[in-house]
Amino acid sequence: MRLLIYTVAAPLLTAMAFAQATPPAQTQPTAQPAAPAAADKTTPAKDKMAGQASAAMAEMKTQSYSGTLTDASCAASGAASADKPCPVSATTAQFALILKDGTKIKFDDVGNMRAQEAFKSHKKWTDAASASKPVRVKAGGIVNGDKMTVTSIN
Repeated sequence: MRLLIYTVAAPLLTAMAFAQATPPAQTQPTAQPAAPAAADKTTPAKDKMAGQASAAMAEMKTQSYSGTLTDASCAASGAASADKPCPVSATTAQFALILKDGTKIKFDDVGNMRAQEAFKSHKKWTDAASASKPVRVKAGGIVNGDKMTVTSIN
């Protein structure tokens, strides 16, 4: 009886132990120089796709922007002018950044949350907003179209 248990259980436990082992780390192959024959096979479509991919990567880089923080919902309603943007307040829910050249970049939902948190934690910002002074900030993030995904705001 014990012999039967050992002959069935031992291989079963061994198989389970090997099945749970982590696979060995795979090494990345080193880049080999392209053969001249491979360069002849490149098609214009592949070149165009590579160009689009590099353009998309360039667009997705995090950049820093300096400007004045403004209330995007007030600006959208037409209450703001080019000379005097809508000031931010403690109740502002939608933010935008007006750059020195006059370009307005709206924040996405993540950026709005980060701006609200930063507004609450920076006493200088709340003091400037209550005095109806512009709040100047530096925001880092990724601009996609007319919206910015904010990664940092100071």
